[in-house]
Amino acid sequence: MRLLPSPALRRALLASGAALATGALLSGCDSVPFDLGDDFSDLELPDFASPSPSPSEGAGEEAAAPFTLPASCAEAGAAEIVGGLAPAGAQVDEQAGQVEDAEDAEQVACVWTTGGAGTGTGTGAPGEDGAGQAAETIALVFTVNTDPSDSAQVVQVQGAEAEANWEVDVDVNSDTYRTAATDSLEGEFEYLSTVEGSTRHLYLSLPGEFHITASAVHSEVTQEQLEEIVVQAAEQARS
Repeated sequence: MRLLPSPALRRALLASGAALATGALLSGCDSVPFDLGDDFSDLELPDFASPSPSPSEGAGEEAAAPFTLPASCAEAGAAEIVGGLAPAGAQVDEQAGQVEDAEDAEQVACVWTTGGAGTGTGTGAPGEDGAGQAAETIALVFTVNTDPSDSAQVVQVQGAEAEANWEVDVDVNSDTYRTAATDSLEGEFEYLSTVEGSTRHLYLSLPGEFHITASAVHSEVTQEQLEEIVVQAAEQARS
């Protein structure tokens, strides 16, 4: 089942700059059509040919990124951040590396799921745990240099559709908003959820093309709890 999100809020950041060119005043003039006075020759003009003062120490150096991609889930403190919201008995499944089809983009994903690789009990059909129930999943994902909310989210479903690997369009709700927490981080939330509520994604977009995602599938974790997860993760990743 493929969850196709509503078009993400896109912001066009326009950068403008000005170049200051200094030319010689009165260049090429052989005469002046009026009397400038006897003291004109004593007037001191700035020497535009002299070198500019050296920039202050540290000027011109690239500013450090405000947020840093963690090297691992352990470095991100993911287990402590998610805490008891992870499915009971699930161990974290970590995936890290380049993001496919996104130049210079990297990602670290920390996923807890019942019946997943971490628990070793996945004997049901795709999208089910070992007891035949819909698998509960919590994920915390760090992404740099690409916006994960622009990509379609893949959701496994039970039954023939999953086994046949069919793709089905699903209606979703989408909301972009800010809170006091995002204001302090200079970021923005985007919340996507299936209409029936089985799948929820909360994206936190931050300066430096840094994004943190918290996802809940077949879980009772609320939108407010997803907010707490991504905000804590952002504080941990702050440089």
